[in-house]
Amino acid sequence: MGERLPLPPVTDASPFTIEDARPARFGARAATRYTLRVPRRYTGDEAVDRALATVPAYVLVPPGVPAAEAPVVTLLQGITAPLDRSGPLVGPLLDAGFGCVLFDTPLGGSRLAGGPRGSDLPLLARAGPLDVAFAARLFDGVADDMDAALAVAAREHGLAQAMEENGRLALFGVSFGGLLSSHAFLRRGRGRRLLIAAGHPDLPAMARGLARSFARGAGLPEPIVSALLRGAPLGPLASLATARLGGEAAGVVALATLLVRLGRDGRAVRDLNPLAAADRADRRPVRLLTGDADPVATPADTRAAATHFADGTAVVLPGLHHGWRPHGPGSFTDDCLVFLRRELGDWWEV
Repeated sequence: MGERLPLPPVTDASPFTIEDARPARFGARAATRYTLRVPRRYTGDEAVDRALATVPAYVLVPPGVPAAEAPVVTLLQGITAPLDRSGPLVGPLLDAGFGCVLFDTPLGGSRLAGGPRGSDLPLLARAGPLDVAFAARLFDGVADDMDAALAVAAREHGLAQAMEENGRLALFGVSFGGLLSSHAFLRRGRGRRLLIAAGHPDLPAMARGLARSFARGAGLPEPIVSALLRGAPLGPLASLATARLGGEAAGVVALATLLVRLGRDGRAVRDLNPLAAADRADRRPVRLLTGDADPVATPADTRAAATHFADGTAVVLPGLHHGWRPHGPGSFTDDCLVFLRRELGDWWEV
């Protein structure tokens, strides 16, 4: 699945400190939970920047496999998705001999939410103007967080040889977590394989899809929601749309506004859009999974993104929405497990 090419060592991380480390359970499996401090200036607001610099992370080592021989998978969730959504994936990966590295992204879990579920990102609402420069700092910050978490996995747990010498490091992300993973994969050279579910590496297309999804969820015409997210003065209609989009979840609406703005201005985000760096994948595999009913990562956009890679493919599953299955057997988790096993099959059960 692609040629072996030299990549930057994963232990070459940005400066960080381990503020806390303790035994924990994740997905009903033994883990080590870390609190990492990865300093970076994002907004100039001390509370926001401190929250963004505090990174909850988990490292899980497979039982019965020498750590130095274990391939490694990073798992990143989407916007407002709690870290524990990856829990059902961890057990099968560990049983197959994989080490797992997870960390809370700034827009998911608790880092900006002020709570464990990440439902409305209240700190983000006070972060000041959410512009292209902020988005760039956010993407680079997540790549720094990934470097730190991988460095901890290597230094503290011995999960280094497979990543550095054998190249067996895969980045897996769901929805916006897939965009963040693709930034690290393409612009930082992290990982040997990029796997994305309910998403793809085209930032403007994902932004347009998010506006489309918000319109459906709010029960309002898409042009009205798009106009609202662009900041158009819509009077009482704006209040109605905002309530339907998230009520008091000002952070979510602010984030959606930012993404839609990015989606409208391709030139401004060329250096940010992961797809613009598709040539840096070389022959490293890129695998994309979406559903035929996904309004955010549409089949057309996902297939189009895959064509930009020398070794890129897209899989479209019937009946799958944006991360859930409303009818029929199975679940999105089942879909992801089948996807991971197929795309990592030659690393399975090392």
